Amino acid sequence: MFGRELGYFLTIVEEQSVSKAAARLFMSQPALSLFLGRLERQVGRKLFYRSGSGLILTHAGKCFVAMARKMEKASRDFEMQMSSADESFIGHLQIGTSPHIGSYVLPSVLPLFKKRYPNIEVLLTEGNSKVLESLIAGNQLDAALLHLPLKDVDADYTLIKQERYVAAFAKGHRAEAFMYRKESESRPFIKPEVLAREDFVLSFPFQRVRQIGDRILRKAGIFEPRIVLTTSSVQTALRFAETGMGVTFLPESYLKLFPCTHEPNLCYMEDRYGASWSFIVAYPQGAELSAPVQYFIQLAKETFM
Repeated sequence: MFGRELGYFLTIVEEQSVSKAAARLFMSQPALSLFLGRLERQVGRKLFYRSGSGLILTHAGKCFVAMARKMEKASRDFEMQMSSADESFIGHLQIGTSPHIGSYVLPSVLPLFKKRYPNIEVLLTEGNSKVLESLIAGNQLDAALLHLPLKDVDADYTLIKQERYVAAFAKGHRAEAFMYRKESESRPFIKPEVLAREDFVLSFPFQRVRQIGDRILRKAGIFEPRIVLTTSSVQTALRFAETGMGVTFLPESYLKLFPCTHEPNLCYMEDRYGASWSFIVAYPQGAELSAPVQYFIQLAKETFM
């Protein structure tokens, strides 16, 4: 199967409709239907069955998708490896990131990357950790900016940085009485267990930032925190925390992204609470990394050591 035909098939999978896929590919529906019929005859199996919600992959179709994703990635890798012979490196680099991580990392990394590889188009896919892990598992991304632990996929990764979390709450909050200092530390500390009776503003459970917050609370013996607001935005949670609505947890680097109108209390927590996360670049398990992917990882590591 050639690269273009591979794209036809995967577009049908993504759209779950021949007509929608044809519109996206700027081709006629009959032509795409003929292609699909020819492909199923070549494979010797039905790849889809029809339901009220559209085309659904059969077992054979799911197996074929996995193979197609691997072929798609191999094609991208081959394209870059062949172009490296004359040091031109023409191709695509597919990077996955959450909006928050991307806004923190990519402005420092991509300008340097483009200086070395001006002919490589960087394609960004934004999504939460679960989505990005799924795309890595399906060989749809060359690399993804994520945080450990990986929950839904086996993947290889390079550790970029171990980063602390802070507890944020408003000035004048009663928890101020429990803050304490440690020599050579830039911020005060607090023991999360003293927050057991406080209100919390947290992210949604599927978000990695929330999962770290939940871990901190569990290790402090707080199993049913009083959550007064759940939001997908770390910035929103921080804004509410600084106005006194509740306590929130966030990685320290995000403070650079979201300057506060009213500076809240920002406290470290002892290591025993697991108040940190590991920033990584993940890539498909067993993948042979191209030179551009390796350079992207190197830049990320050098920038955020």
